[in-house]
Amino acid sequence: MFYFYYLGVLVMIVFILQAVAFLTLLERHLLGGSQCRIGPNKVSYNGLLQAVFDGFKLMKKEQLLPYFSSFFSFLFVPLFAFIIMVFFWFTLPYFFSFIFFEYSGLFLLCVMAFSVYPVMLSGVFSNSNYSFVGGLRSSSQSYSYEIAFSLYLLIFFVFNKGLFLFFNFNFIFFFFLLPWIVMILGDLHRAPFDFSEGESEWVSGFKVKYSSVGLVSLFLGEYGNMLYFSCWVSGLFLKMSFFVFYYKLFVIVFSRISNPRFRFEKLSNLCGLNLLPWGFYFLGLYYVVFVMNLFSLKFLKM
Repeated sequence: MFYFYYLGVLVMIVFILQAVAFLTLLERHLLGGSQCRIGPNKVSYNGLLQAVFDGFKLMKKEQLLPYFSSFFSFLFVPLFAFIIMVFFWFTLPYFFSFIFFEYSGLFLLCVMAFSVYPVMLSGVFSNSNYSFVGGLRSSSQSYSYEIAFSLYLLIFFVFNKGLFLFFNFNFIFFFFLLPWIVMILGDLHRAPFDFSEGESEWVSGFKVKYSSVGLVSLFLGEYGNMLYFSCWVSGLFLKMSFFVFYYKLFVIVFSRISNPRFRFEKLSNLCGLNLLPWGFYFLGLYYVVFVMNLFSLKFLKM
């Protein structure tokens, strides 16, 4: 049984790495099509191996270590971000019992809380003002949106009467699909909420001192989380539809093209004054609906 577990973890990591490589290729083609250009098409057939060679090119670059900082901590933080991304994938409701476990929803909340630390610590251990301020802004953004995110997640726990995730299709959940997508964009630091990488402000944010394997690990963690949350939205709202999975990926990519970057105080107001109160309203409404449904079922059985 344990051999199947380790084999499943290894196969899952390999498929995640392959999916991230082709996701970057898809994003570059979509960005090129939005700007009336072709995109990468020179490497192999139609640019199919472009992402693989880009990864090799990044790994060959020299990694400079900052002075007056712990080089072990500086290099361990990107690896920690990649490990947390892999832990996210254990929370999906798989068909195999050796991967899926009962308290996957509670484990997801814990992993989301830990996912803030690589962003914050990479800015601290980089020993740079730009990295520090970029990490501080990104971590505060993640903290605020994870509070609202966990509040919306309680609705699924109440509906399922347990602390685990499940594939579901129910029309009553579609009322908060739009706030859910906005919170995912905020938690992933994607446009229009990419304040960690303000082009004219903090250059590349908390990643400004990383190159080679460190930058590749942070890059894999970010795009692996994009794939996970797209798969998760598809499973929670439409019972794992691949059409919705690709639609969510297209929404993340095209939001980078079409939406200008928010101001930081507007981002905080959006979470504190809109998404968080709506979360309390939705939680109270769905709790009343679920309780009334349970009482009606008991009355019919009598």
